[in-house]
Amino acid sequence: MSVEVEWRDYDVVVVGSGGAGSIAARAAAEDGASVLVVSKDPIACSDTKISEGIATVRESGSGDDSEETLSENLRIAGGDLPAQEVTDAFASDSKTAYDTVRQYGLRPEIDADRQGPQSLPLPLGGHTRRRSVGHINSGIAFGHANWQAVVGEARIDYLEDAWFLDLAETNGVVSGGLIYDAARGVLVAVRAPSVVIAAGGLSTLFFPKTDTMRGNTGDSYAIAARAGADLVDMEQIQFLPFCLASPPSYEGLLCGEPVMASFLGVLRDNNGKVILDGVYLRTRAECSSAIMRAVEDGRGSPNGGAFLDMTANKTPPKSGPYFMKFVETVLPSAFRNARQALGKEAATCEIPWEVRPAAHYHMGGIRTDEHCASIGGNDGATMEGVTGLFAAGQAMGGVFGANRLGSTSLTEGAVFGIRSGQAAARHARSKSVADDEVLNGLIERTQARFGQKGDRSATQIKMELQKACWDLIGPVRTAERLDEIDSKLDGWAEELDRVVIPTYGTWNQAFLEYEELRNMLDTARAVAAAARERDGSLGGHVRLDKSEISAFSWPYSTMVRRGDNGQMTARRIERPRTPLRQLISYKLKEAWRKAQVKMLHLMPAEMQDRKLEARYKAIMGAGDKAPEVYPGSPDAAIADGKQA
Repeated sequence: MSVEVEWRDYDVVVVGSGGAGSIAARAAAEDGASVLVVSKDPIACSDTKISEGIATVRESGSGDDSEETLSENLRIAGGDLPAQEVTDAFASDSKTAYDTVRQYGLRPEIDADRQGPQSLPLPLGGHTRRRSVGHINSGIAFGHANWQAVVGEARIDYLEDAWFLDLAETNGVVSGGLIYDAARGVLVAVRAPSVVIAAGGLSTLFFPKTDTMRGNTGDSYAIAARAGADLVDMEQIQFLPFCLASPPSYEGLLCGEPVMASFLGVLRDNNGKVILDGVYLRTRAECSSAIMRAVEDGRGSPNGGAFLDMTANKTPPKSGPYFMKFVETVLPSAFRNARQALGKEAATCEIPWEVRPAAHYHMGGIRTDEHCASIGGNDGATMEGVTGLFAAGQAMGGVFGANRLGSTSLTEGAVFGIRSGQAAARHARSKSVADDEVLNGLIERTQARFGQKGDRSATQIKMELQKACWDLIGPVRTAERLDEIDSKLDGWAEELDRVVIPTYGTWNQAFLEYEELRNMLDTARAVAAAARERDGSLGGHVRLDKSEISAFSWPYSTMVRRGDNGQMTARRIERPRTPLRQLISYKLKEAWRKAQVKMLHLMPAEMQDRKLEARYKAIMGAGDKAPEVYPGSPDAAIADGKQA
């Protein structure tokens, strides 16, 4: 018996209901479109909701911040891979997009004059200005606002516990898509001229070494690639450097960011040797690379990581109390993870913390313009992408390139959620939906999977794939490892037809595992193809068998396209380089900041203590003594009688 099919018509379908998808849906609806949101999880239960809740808001902490400075920070940190029109859009819209989320219920801490949100006391790694705003209740605050954005608008329908399977596309034009509504056990065929993909990243490829939601199975990239869309910079996966390596119940969870190491924090190998100093100034990519290179060299910690040593910050009698309040409150949920997993001595920074990178964010994705529409060709203008396809959030490439700066993802979701929703609504007004032939073909192929006989379990293959991805295309790569993953992927792809799937329709878990495995295989192929094309280490892509790519070399992005045979092919797209004078100036300032850290370490203890005390007072707004509670922390809110 075939699974029942239900037909629907909408102007815009949004795949995903996290920070990008929910805002995209609301923007499209407010522009007059009828919208359907498709979500695996309950509405707004996403990486956004489990995040630290820190967002980039231009000018929130530094009076000399500007659109040009923020856009430049994104591009230079990203190795000049980001598209300037995209980073300019991010910088231009960061304040207004943040205010839009506030309209749906987000409540930041504001300064004493009630003039705006308060930024954290130090710039997060890679930022040259203070512009990162924290929130009480962390990502839950954003999750609630995103939920309200969806359910508070009459023109938005939504399906929870539903999987978007494939786009309906003819000659490069979208006409809708097919959905499996697991809770009701039906296939939903949707006619729609616009589809916004905002279905998150790919970090479940590396489970359990990830801090993200388990639904991040690469759906965004696989669905788009099967429809003919170009993917960009797929080798650039962000591994958070400071995640827990043990105990197993805490494995992969975030316990800190580079800024948390403060002025004297360093990374050490298992011999106690410093493998990276000036940690608080480093990007996530630099820290992750240092850890994994030590592991590959046989100098890793017992659980395959390194040691974050912050003990020197606590020792000085005057500045030490300031540091302890800083480390406890700058990233409260991360600190709680460390305290619970590592114990009292670690929580008081009396001993180093064992840390290991974990997959966190995908910086590549669907290639789009600044309005989030799919594009193709060498320069994005000579050939159209998939008409009617839009992307936002982790699904979208071209924003961060080789490295994503801390606090930018929540802002990205809002900025490009708004832009994609508005662009999708505009497109829907000008297009008519094609006939149902393609959708009928998708329905026929999908229904044939129910009742498939075989001797393989998709769950078992998925677990084999996850281990191989960490070992072969994880934080470090070589040509030999890329050959091995390609061979394994070919073998698993051949086994898809041998995966056993029962006939029933409602909550057919075997079918869901099959579909997610299919997406994971396509996404892993894209990562491997791009990693082979990027023949040197850059940002989140570390090649042990190749040298570092110089910041002064001519930059290029990798572009991946899926062939009819399922294989992924990669080629290069030249990117404009930051003007040499500007790049040299940036690098000199970066070198000077790192030199200041070295000078701090060389100072006599008493002088060092006085210097650090003055710095903490300056950044934390304290008087003559260390604050009992740090301004802007959850403890401060309680002390002030505010509801946390």
